[in-house]
Amino acid sequence: MPYWFDGNNLIGQSASTARADSKVRREFLSTLSTYQRSGGGKFLVYFDGDDPCRGIAPPGVSIRYSAPVSADDAILRRLKEIQHPSEVFVITNDRALRLHCRNSGASALTWQEFCSKMQSRSLRKPAKHNQEKPVDVDDWIRYFGLDRTKI
Repeated sequence: MPYWFDGNNLIGQSASTARADSKVRREFLSTLSTYQRSGGGKFLVYFDGDDPCRGIAPPGVSIRYSAPVSADDAILRRLKEIQHPSEVFVITNDRALRLHCRNSGASALTWQEFCSKMQSRSLRKPAKHNQEKPVDVDDWIRYFGLDRTKI
């Protein structure tokens, strides 16, 4: 499942503050990477503005900078462009953005709801040691927008 994060909203910093002191952003991304490694899905963080340094994303987390529009606008625009918005979870504490996402067909969670979901998932998941994760062909077909009848 794809999870899209409203980055600056969740770290509680404006784009200019986050650019001046990237420690909070790095810690946030590190937390997401930990959740992703525990089987969380595909993680994409939208940050407001632009990052001239283009810091390296941690494993399992992709980053998009939304300049010249806001991260909210970039998220909503992308939801309108994709084929299956109902497969996306948008994580934000912004009540208005959650409502717009739901109206676009996506699921929307607060940060607290997302953390609870990830923690309950990791509790239910049996420990796997030295096992490869099986490939979900249907996931890849949807991700690349392929037509199953033509494969």
